Amino acid sequence: MKVVITGASGFIGAPLVKKLAKLGCDVLAISRSVPASNIEDSVEWLEADLSSVITYKEKVELFAPEVIIHLAWSDIPDYSFKKSIENLNQSLEFLSFISELESCKKILVSGSCWEFNKSKGECLENEICEPKNNFTWAKHSIQSWLDMTCKQKDIDYGWFRIFYVYGPGQRTASLIPSILTHLKNGRLPELNTPENANDFIFIDDVISALSLAATGELSSGVYNIGSGNSTSVLDVCRIAEKVVCGTDVLSKQLENSSKENVERMDFWAGINSTKKRLAWEPETLLVDGIEQMWLHMGAQ
Repeated sequence: MKVVITGASGFIGAPLVKKLAKLGCDVLAISRSVPASNIEDSVEWLEADLSSVITYKEKVELFAPEVIIHLAWSDIPDYSFKKSIENLNQSLEFLSFISELESCKKILVSGSCWEFNKSKGECLENEICEPKNNFTWAKHSIQSWLDMTCKQKDIDYGWFRIFYVYGPGQRTASLIPSILTHLKNGRLPELNTPENANDFIFIDDVISALSLAATGELSSGVYNIGSGNSTSVLDVCRIAEKVVCGTDVLSKQLENSSKENVERMDFWAGINSTKKRLAWEPETLLVDGIEQMWLHMGAQ
């Protein structure tokens, strides 16, 4: 199977490239920068800018992909209108080009849990969502166009609303890496909303879902990639502190100092449909994922 992956050097893209190569796929990995070395014979890297069609058009046409996995979204966490519309336009241009290829049978695109525009409760795959900011407007626009286009061209597609993915290789400014870094120095970071609860999903489980969708049968539609549970930031601190320090003293101090009358966020992924359609199950407990991250940080 021939697979094109955009954003291939990113947090999700890099391990997905390795996973699909190990499964026997021929992979064309597209990124604005490529690794210095590539140990996978079945992976070909292409340094390209999705805002410029000429940087990828000829190579992709010659590769003739059957499956396209579009992960690229530049300059996160810049969610401004300017950056959102830039990403929207280059995504539509790329996907429009891809959809015209005779070889193309399946398109997978990474969405976001932010598209649900809700702060409490279970987020179901079949919920009708409305944009709440520039970023989610751009994502909704791509998903709507993709749904229409793939129906017209008889292409299977999957829109993956990924929840709070974490794991080795994540940006250091992200929540869990930041907590671990601060705990390494004997403290917790300043947290404005420690009572907020989100759905944390380990990177390996995200890669597993995307790999199954790429290599197996796929019914077109929306898929939620989450653990199916919510965990408060305070509990994440408590788990991380026990992993790093063997205590929960700092977390108790944070709990005692937390404001009690602040409106809490508490939402999680409904994954029953996704589990059934992909024959997929999240396997990594939060404590195990945090332990893996801590071991990875120690190895660096």
